Amino acid sequence: MLDNAPMRDPLSRISVKYKLALGFVGLCVIAFGAGGQLISNSARGTLEDEILSRLEFQCQAYATDLHSGLATLMRRSEDFASDGYIRDHLSRIIAQQNIADEHLLNTELLRHLKVNKLPLEPAFINLTVLSNDGAKAIASEELGATRLTELGAWSRGLTSSMCSRVYPGSPAKPPLLFISTPIYDLQDGQPIGHLLAGIRSGLWIAQAMRTDRLGRDRSREDVSLRLLDGRGQVLEVPAPFLNYRKPPAQSAPILEGRGLLVSTTPNTQLTANANTVDSRLFIRSYPIGETGWSAEVSIQAASALAPVSGLQTEFLVVGAVIALLALLVLYFPLRFLASPLIELRKAALKIRQGDFSPRVIVETQDEVGDLAHSFNLMASAIESRTHELEQQAKLLKLRQAEARSQRDRLDRVISAMQDGLVVLDDQGEVVLSNHAAGDMLKILASEKTTSKRLATSHIPCAKEHRTQFSNCASCLSGAETGAFSCLLDIGERVFEIHATSLPSNNHGKSGRILVSRDVTDRVSNDERQVHQERLAVLGEVAAVMAHELNNPLASISLFNQMLQSKLPSDSELQENVDVIERNTETCKRVISELLGYAAKGEPAHDQLSVHDVLDDVLRFLRPIAERRQVALKSDFLSGDVFIAGDEVQIRQVIVNLVMNAVQAIEGGGMVVLATEIIDDSVHVKIIDNGSGIPEDKHQEIFRPFFTTKALGDGTGLGLSTSVRITEIHGGSLELISSTNAGTEFQVRLPLSKSKA
Repeated sequence: MLDNAPMRDPLSRISVKYKLALGFVGLCVIAFGAGGQLISNSARGTLEDEILSRLEFQCQAYATDLHSGLATLMRRSEDFASDGYIRDHLSRIIAQQNIADEHLLNTELLRHLKVNKLPLEPAFINLTVLSNDGAKAIASEELGATRLTELGAWSRGLTSSMCSRVYPGSPAKPPLLFISTPIYDLQDGQPIGHLLAGIRSGLWIAQAMRTDRLGRDRSREDVSLRLLDGRGQVLEVPAPFLNYRKPPAQSAPILEGRGLLVSTTPNTQLTANANTVDSRLFIRSYPIGETGWSAEVSIQAASALAPVSGLQTEFLVVGAVIALLALLVLYFPLRFLASPLIELRKAALKIRQGDFSPRVIVETQDEVGDLAHSFNLMASAIESRTHELEQQAKLLKLRQAEARSQRDRLDRVISAMQDGLVVLDDQGEVVLSNHAAGDMLKILASEKTTSKRLATSHIPCAKEHRTQFSNCASCLSGAETGAFSCLLDIGERVFEIHATSLPSNNHGKSGRILVSRDVTDRVSNDERQVHQERLAVLGEVAAVMAHELNNPLASISLFNQMLQSKLPSDSELQENVDVIERNTETCKRVISELLGYAAKGEPAHDQLSVHDVLDDVLRFLRPIAERRQVALKSDFLSGDVFIAGDEVQIRQVIVNLVMNAVQAIEGGGMVVLATEIIDDSVHVKIIDNGSGIPEDKHQEIFRPFFTTKALGDGTGLGLSTSVRITEIHGGSLELISSTNAGTEFQVRLPLSKSKA
């Protein structure tokens, strides 16, 4: 419990004889020091209240004088702004469209500002007339485009005279502030512009502060004055500006603002209870009318509190003298009381260093004697117990060395295993693994780091596993799944996983042992064998199809030729006869290609016009598409695009893709064929707005015999055949995108070098 915990001695490293002496000395010092502190704090508090009251009054007086001077300058600016000459010229300049006339009006208005207005007020260093939108400006002195833009944005929307923030000066110019006064149109009473009067900060301050109501010389006081413009800028006012005896308008230092500094560092007001006096400031501030500015006066606490600074020291000196007298009185009792305790301390120090033989001999019968006897009993018990612990430590070292040796042998065996091994505790945390288990560790980590499944089951898990667990990580680490085996695809590798549970602990929970083996080569061999079997079946099917279809196709071709011979050369049916002939040849060629699917034959290398092939496909498939309410559109490049290849095979690829697109559209839609040239290849894009292909089937659609169509509607050879044809032509077939809004395939074929 916290209440019964022993309190730590803060003077534990100091001897007892010195502790008692220091206690008496501390008592005297605290008594006089605390009393002196209370008295000095009371005096200091009263003096600080008086100082703050005086600063409050002085700050209000400064603010009143400064506001009076600024109000006078604002009235003078309003008188200038009401000048009809200025108003008339500004209206004409705003309405003027002729550049030459506008330049003449600017010159006249500028001369009027410099000659007739600016000399009337010494505090004004420049005058600027701005249009209401800030687009046109006439300045008696160069202000710079940046400052004119900032002042124009600030003045826009002001309906009365307003004072700006302070702008830092330069060695040749004093810090400036500006008064913005609206110039009103006499007809509608709306402001048409603003008159900006630049004010010499030093002259404004010196004129306002020339007279002190109490008749004091402000420049000799310790009080400092700072002006805050309300926008983060601080104007430091040196002492000469507070009570200038000469006419300010005739003084170069005042006109140039020498000593005035602009900064962004505010003073920090410190309270009267601060520990250090020399660094403190007493600060008071007061607003300068409604201008947004405020006056801030401050004084160093060290100089203000000088009369009471030594009071506390005197009390401490008296306390120290009394403490020395107390030490003389306590010397002899401390010496005879502390000696036995010192002997006890020395004996305890030897025991701490490992020597348990020292014993303390004390001939007294008081509390100190009882303490010495108890110490001797404790030393004997410690010596006996230490001997027992040393014997047990030797035995533990022997057992620890044996356990370490067995652990090292086990680690070497596990590290040398080719199969991955992972041991999980009852919380599913990995407690042991080897290097070969890296991929399996990624699966286990995926449950904590991401919801995306990193591994897919190559052989489906048991039904109870699929319903109970959301991913492989949960299944592998779940103790309730029991023992099982499965195949997992991890990246490009296939692993056989064997999982079993460890015996339960005292809490009824058990860990897991997972063993993984890379069976990628075995699975690949199995898949190749299945593929070869499918190709063998395909060869048999193709032979039967060739036997059954070639004769009907020959009859169709024969009768089509007979029909063609009977038709006039200009007959409208001539094109239909040509289409029947070409597609009959195509069917024959497809059957021949199906027979040679397993053997990759070389295609013909004729010069082909890609656009002619695409147009032919569109004519051939348009009746089929129209029956399904699908529109076939083309978006071809201008001019012919030639490739070297087999026309029948290329047409077969495009027909397969367009037919797939048409069949993917339900209830009407559109299929677009587009071409573009990138580098040395032509890209043919087949884009539809059908229902799309499921994302998990994107990698499966190019495999032979795989189809998403209903049973009997497809054999699964269309895309795989198209891929093979594009590859033997030196190109490629890719699925660019497929969503529920449509699908896009792209056929890339190299351009013919002779006509590219």
